[in-house]
Amino acid sequence: MGLPADQLGAQERIVLEMHEHPKHLLMAALICLAAIVGLAIVIAISPDDGALAWLDTLGWVAFAGVIVVFGVFPFTEWRRRTYTITNERIATRRGVLRRSGRDIPLDRINDVAFEQGIVDRMTKAGTLKISSASERGTVVFRDIPKIHEVTTMLNDLVREARTTR
Repeated sequence: MGLPADQLGAQERIVLEMHEHPKHLLMAALICLAAIVGLAIVIAISPDDGALAWLDTLGWVAFAGVIVVFGVFPFTEWRRRTYTITNERIATRRGVLRRSGRDIPLDRINDVAFEQGIVDRMTKAGTLKISSASERGTVVFRDIPKIHEVTTMLNDLVREARTTR
């Protein structure tokens, strides 16, 4: 999923692996649903023969394009964007064709905060803000599921990392 075993240190263990909350895909799903409705309308009104018989084919081509652009690609990106918390660091990995990542050692974290809007509160998700002792400052992770549990766990791990240092 997120962090392969060969990228873990000798004493490092994975505590939690997660993706953004599935609500992140809601707009893409609504667009795909609209594409299905649009395809059904085009199929219903296009003539079987005559000068406009090609509308049927155009409807299918447009439908396939919308599903790939607004369905398959966002889902694949969502699946490939992972957040992994180990007993030593927070690791982010993202990208389909070109992978990128960032690791933040737990003992370098200065502050862990979260924000929740009304929809976030209903879905128990939120935005996680991690301030670290680095040049980049605060790192923001959006749509983290179970934000309260993640924040509590992260604070405990940071405290533990500092006491064992």
